[in-house]
Amino acid sequence: MKKRRNSNKNTFLAILKGEFIAHNNNIKYTPYILMLVGLMLINISVSFRAERLLKDSIYLENRIADLRLVYIDTKANLTSMYRRSVIEKLVANTGLKTSLNPPVIIEYSE
Repeated sequence: MKKRRNSNKNTFLAILKGEFIAHNNNIKYTPYILMLVGLMLINISVSFRAERLLKDSIYLENRIADLRLVYIDTKANLTSMYRRSVIEKLVANTGLKTSLNPPVIIEYSE
């Protein structure tokens, strides 16, 4: 039992040190090991990209909320400017005044 633990420990240490690859018997496994390393790098790259996309998504959602508030504020300001009293004040310096006579309907008959 003790011998088995030692052999497992030695095998694990040999893998960590890289001696596993240096043996002539294990050279045939090199392409598989390189493929595993490549897949791990791709996995890391994909996870970083997903994190970046998540951050961008959160930023854009916050930006949309801010723009919605600006839209509501601008719409309220414009709505208040459409009142008759505000328009009369804006055009008062040009000499325009509200007509005191009601509008007359012009009818055309042939």
